[in-house]
Amino acid sequence: MYVIWNLTRVCPWNCAFCCVAAIHAKNPRDAESKHALEVSNQRQLTFDEKISVLQILATQGVKIDFSGGDPLFYEDDIRVLEKAITLMPPERIDVSMTGSGLTKRKIRILKRVETVEFTLDNLPSTNNPLRPKGFNVATMKAIKKLVPLGINASAVTTLHKHTIGEDNLLKIYQWLCANKVKTWSVLKFYPVGRGISMDNLVQPKERYLEAMQFLSKLNGYTQVIFQHSMCILKSEYACHAAMETVGVLPDGNVSACAWALNGQCSPMSSFSIGKLPEESFDDILKRARQEMGYHERLPFCRITKQ
Repeated sequence: MYVIWNLTRVCPWNCAFCCVAAIHAKNPRDAESKHALEVSNQRQLTFDEKISVLQILATQGVKIDFSGGDPLFYEDDIRVLEKAITLMPPERIDVSMTGSGLTKRKIRILKRVETVEFTLDNLPSTNNPLRPKGFNVATMKAIKKLVPLGINASAVTTLHKHTIGEDNLLKIYQWLCANKVKTWSVLKFYPVGRGISMDNLVQPKERYLEAMQFLSKLNGYTQVIFQHSMCILKSEYACHAAMETVGVLPDGNVSACAWALNGQCSPMSSFSIGKLPEESFDDILKRARQEMGYHERLPFCRITKQ
């Protein structure tokens, strides 16, 4: 079981289509960020509750992808990660973060996890209206800093109408190979979160399949990995919601699919399956599978129906 745990909605970037509709805060110590934390805390677990959730998941033998927002932005969340690396082996911990504020303390944590994932949708020379200025530069700087330290820094690219072009994909791939990035994950854009009304970004099935064919021919240093939503398009995979993966949100709500979020960072209708830490994780999964129909692995994505 792979658990994507969004520790917080707070993020130093304000991306137009953020899947968790992140609350923007530039610096964890300035007034704006303190206000963002106050807003976030209205629907966020306390530190002690997060530790309780961590202990529940650690005993379940699951793998956790600590995500956000930025899971290493605020002090409490850094402490949660520091606790996690004492409870779980590296192979059961991933971190999906931004390239901002990469301190020595954070690097010490990242040396104790399996994979650190950064989003890279294009190189700075290519305009992307959905990402703030400097976002990709920060990602690239972080990757270039971590890889020489032996940290497995991975890249992920969201495919939509602004990124799916072969020229853009080739530029990203060449940069990743040149910087010794081992893996590059490619996924479909989901119209969820802040981007819930951005259906215009979604590409036809044929366009995604063409991109997969192009990427499959790249045989340099970096391995291209197609996320499950891409593999479903080729009938090579089935929906794995609540069977192989779930999402845990900042307020403890559990979603059958980590991507199935509305504009308020709550599970979409029919995807809400329980809440941690007050419910048993086993009971949550049992309900989802036996009472809500998730035992049936559909041959299409439950979010996009494609």
